[in-house]
Amino acid sequence: MPITNLRGRFGLNAGKLRLAVAAVTAIVAVMGMLSVPQSWAQSPPANDAFEVTSIKPNRDCGEPGRGSGGLASPGRITLECAQLRDLIVTAYGIYANGSSANPRGFRMQVLGGPGWIDSDRYDIVAKAERNPPPSQLYGPMLRALLEGRFKLKVHSETKEAPVYFLTVAKGGLKLQPAKEGSCNSTDINRPQPAPGQPRPRVCGSQMTSPDGTFDMYSATMESLSVQLGIRLDRDVIDKTGIAGKFDIHLEASRADLVPRALAGGEVRQGVATDATGPSIFTALQQQLGLKLESAKGPVEVLVIDQIEKPSEN
Repeated sequence: MPITNLRGRFGLNAGKLRLAVAAVTAIVAVMGMLSVPQSWAQSPPANDAFEVTSIKPNRDCGEPGRGSGGLASPGRITLECAQLRDLIVTAYGIYANGSSANPRGFRMQVLGGPGWIDSDRYDIVAKAERNPPPSQLYGPMLRALLEGRFKLKVHSETKEAPVYFLTVAKGGLKLQPAKEGSCNSTDINRPQPAPGQPRPRVCGSQMTSPDGTFDMYSATMESLSVQLGIRLDRDVIDKTGIAGKFDIHLEASRADLVPRALAGGEVRQGVATDATGPSIFTALQQQLGLKLESAKGPVEVLVIDQIEKPSEN
């Protein structure tokens, strides 16, 4: 699903943290190229194409940031006021592998393109011939739609940008090794539990509660770094050198635990503003013995090579 409707998969209260009404809170500057551009695979197989698609411009969408994740329906995408950079992030970042959500994809930048891709919005309805899972609908099939109807071509680059290094604090680690049976290995792309039912503890995923607690079970330092990066204004790169898996419990300001996502270079954040409790920087050091250090490091971005206004239905 597009980034405007994906927060529930990462343990957030969708009613409180609607990214669709988020304000722009910061700009991440990407500095210096580190590698030669690599072409992104174009034109997914024909069986990834939608059977029926409708794309219509919507000129009544209002202020930037307003967009709908649409209605959940088997085998169908229904979007209102869709933003193209959001769709590109979804198809080429979050669901790039077509099987499970990639948390780092939420922070992938989409650079370039003509000015109209940031001002034009679209209502999109696309129906599949069969009933593929959301990861296929919003990954390979959405890519096929963008490449077919918008003539989209992109490539990936690695650039140097401000990041945080996750390191061990001077006082030493305060991590708890993962307990056997503390979680299960169900894929994070699983169906969501019925209303009123608790979310299962999935190994490596995270659960954030409204009272300002953050939990991960059987998590590596790499997976913790990914989740921290989603909540900060920069990517987080693991420099701890620590192997193994840990059960992590962190108590911090609710405002610091709200995920952010990128569209282009804009960092969007949810609406929580409660700053009660320690900052995420202080909480990491005091409670887990970890530290975030400002640095520069490699960050993957997508660059638009070609895009056209959609062909008629």
